[in-house]
Amino acid sequence: MGCCDPATSGDGGGGCAPPAARADDAGAGPTRAPRGDASASASASENNGIFHPPLHLRRIQDADLTGKVVLVRVDHNCVKGGQLKDAFRVDASLATLYNIVERGGRPILMSHVNRPKDKKTKRVTVDDADAVAAVARYLTRKLGVVFACPEFRVVDGDGIVDIDTSVNWLIEDLRARRVGGVYLPNTRWFLGEEAGEGSEAATRFATQLAGLADVFVNDAFGSWQPHVSTLGVAKFLPSYAGLLMQRECEALDALIYPTRPFVAVIAGSKLDTKIGTIRAIAKRADAVILGGQLYNAYVAAKHGVTIAGVDAEDVELARRELLAPEMEAKLVSPETVVESETLDGCGCVPVDGECVSVVTPSIRRSVGSRDDAKRFGPVRQRRVKDLTAGETCGYFLDVSRESFRDGSRVAKAIEGASTIFVNAVVGLTSSGFNEGTSALDAAVAANVGARKYFGGGDTLQEFKSLSPGLFLSALDDPKFYLFTGGGTVLKALAMGGAGELETVKALRMSAAEIERARGGADGKGAASEAPRCMRLSSCDCG
Repeated sequence: MGCCDPATSGDGGGGCAPPAARADDAGAGPTRAPRGDASASASASENNGIFHPPLHLRRIQDADLTGKVVLVRVDHNCVKGGQLKDAFRVDASLATLYNIVERGGRPILMSHVNRPKDKKTKRVTVDDADAVAAVARYLTRKLGVVFACPEFRVVDGDGIVDIDTSVNWLIEDLRARRVGGVYLPNTRWFLGEEAGEGSEAATRFATQLAGLADVFVNDAFGSWQPHVSTLGVAKFLPSYAGLLMQRECEALDALIYPTRPFVAVIAGSKLDTKIGTIRAIAKRADAVILGGQLYNAYVAAKHGVTIAGVDAEDVELARRELLAPEMEAKLVSPETVVESETLDGCGCVPVDGECVSVVTPSIRRSVGSRDDAKRFGPVRQRRVKDLTAGETCGYFLDVSRESFRDGSRVAKAIEGASTIFVNAVVGLTSSGFNEGTSALDAAVAANVGARKYFGGGDTLQEFKSLSPGLFLSALDDPKFYLFTGGGTVLKALAMGGAGELETVKALRMSAAEIERARGGADGKGAASEAPRCMRLSSCDCG
């Protein structure tokens, strides 16, 4: 029944937290609460004179977990081909698991993995490639206790229709501490997960989930879609925000109400999917730097050139949206790009935006010397200001690192910022066009005084891969914050804040709960003032 064998996993039970773990390490202490949640004082914090309305979240720290089974929605969507691709999101949720176990709770975890439901046919495919087993094995090794995975009957095309009673045996083992946790199958394998609010399948799945536990904790900031496991079950159980959810909401608050100057770096493959985000961010930011196909569409529209791989629809959209005076006034343009005759370059990793491979005899004959062949070969730098209207260009596959050198427009914007948000891989890194992204990350890190926020799966993956030293230092730097849910950040920015997301609304306190948290009529439960530094719930500043 279980994907982890108690016989091979430490003592086979006990808590998730190591013996040395303390309540304050798990974020349980009242003085370590993130601001903007249920413990925030009645007067919201201010930043540059801007009023911050608190979210008033029901926090896991305020829940009685002693002897309770706690259903925890996490975002562990980091499995590819059945293997754990990156443990960053899993590790980010450990503080909540420690908190639950330290305070007497017994966790049941659930997460979605990939998209096993076909959008057209609506068929659900249950495949080991999308299983949570790899995450459960990682947690078992990491924490030294078993995370067991129940198995349920699968109906062809419908996935898992019901949570059957076989899970009760595992829950008994959980209560008796014979296992450290239970990890339910991929939530998107269940027929009811995406069936739609109010449907029979969704209601049945929500009530079955609620029947497993005493308390629901949502720690899946990255899963903003209002599905049963993120929203529906919250209607049937006392519901609280996990520590990661609190930290992510607080960090997002710093982008909604930024310390200025605020600079945002946004990249993507299609302008039409990002234009709403760009509009929302441009309203809040002092400067916006575009990369990838977003910048290419802007360049094509502004300079009247044709760039290989850029859709005409995106160019027209850029002409309407990005060239509008109020928008263009916010844009800071990289000055130099890397052009390639082919989408995959020439097989080399360009240096200083130019080809370093041996040039072909035909190129050498056509341009003369070897140096000229390199300069005019299949990969080369182009200064954007030198583009000529009507020109047909190759693929612009990167922003040259020249664009980030001291004195450039982009460098000056980043150097002068107090808040920086990065959701960008500015080059086609899969083909070796890495320099722009590496130079961007280095330029952002060099501004030691700014608050720096990185969000997006690809953004963090390339940050870690291309600049591993910077990435590791960022993990321990209070001036950095690495979001686990980049898509959620963009969605919330477009909507006006985390509090506008349905999944977060379900965790917010009612007016009566807020009054009780402030002390209310009985004078009990007065909230403490939350720390104002960037260490969030792990803050030592009091």
